[in-house]
Amino acid sequence: MNRISFSLIFLIFSFSSFGQILHYENFAVILDTTKHVKGNIVPSFQYQNLKEDLIKFENTADFSVLFNRNAVTVANKVELSRFGDETFESGGYFFIEYRRIQDTLPFALEPYFQAHWNEVRGLDRKYAVGANFRWRVIYKKNTGIFAGIGPFYEYEQWDYRGVPDSENIPNPATPITTELVRLGSYISYKQRIADKFLLDLSVYYQDDIENLFDNPRGGSSSRLTYKLTRYLGLTLLYQNMHDPNPVVPIDKLYHNVTFSFSINI
Repeated sequence: MNRISFSLIFLIFSFSSFGQILHYENFAVILDTTKHVKGNIVPSFQYQNLKEDLIKFENTADFSVLFNRNAVTVANKVELSRFGDETFESGGYFFIEYRRIQDTLPFALEPYFQAHWNEVRGLDRKYAVGANFRWRVIYKKNTGIFAGIGPFYEYEQWDYRGVPDSENIPNPATPITTELVRLGSYISYKQRIADKFLLDLSVYYQDDIENLFDNPRGGSSSRLTYKLTRYLGLTLLYQNMHDPNPVVPIDKLYHNVTFSFSINI
C-alpha cells in the first residue's frame, strides 16, 4: 500500500436519528487510483462519575481498500450510552460492499450486506443483503455522477420503545417482524470546486418489489466540505429519510445533521 488516508472528525454539533436507509454513497466512492486505502474515523468517549457512572461511547468509521482493481468498502457505527447498569441508548450499523473497478466499462455489480439497529427509534435489528447494478455516468478528476439499481432482501424487527404516545402502544406490546424483497435505487453527484469545496449529493429510493410505488421509502444526503488548509477541513452534512408507512407509529421523517471539523493525514 503506497499511502493511507484517514480523517479524524471532531463533532461540534450533532442531532441524529436513524431511519432504515443507510446513505452508503457518502462512503468513499470516487477512488483515486494512486491510493490503496482511504476513509474516515470518528471516535467519541465520555465518562462522568455522577450518582451512577455515566458512560457515552460513539464511533463511526468507513474505509475503502483498492487492490488489483477490486474495491471493498467497510463501514460501521456504534452508539452506546449507559447510566449505571441501565443502557438507555444504543444504535449503529455495519456495512460491507464489493465493487470491481473497470476503466473500459462504465458498469459494475455491487453486492453488499448491511446490519442496522437503533433502539431509541424502536428498530431492534435489521439485516439486508443485495446487489446493485452500478452505472458510472460521468467519471472525471473533479466530477462524478453515479447511479445504481438492484434488489435486496430485508429483515426487520421493531418494538415500541420509540413510540412517543403511550396510547398508540398495544397491550401486550409484542415486537413486530417484517420480511420483504425490495427494489432499491440511488443516484449521486460529486463535485470538487476550485480545490476548496467538495459537494456530495445523493438520493435513494426503495419499495416493495411486488408492490412498486405503493409505499416508497426515500432519502437524501447533502454534504459540503470546505478545505481550510492542506490538512484541515470544515464539513456540513444533512441526511434524511421518509417512510410513509412505518411499522410502528413513529415519525415518518427522520433527520441527521452534523457539523464537523476534519483533519486529513
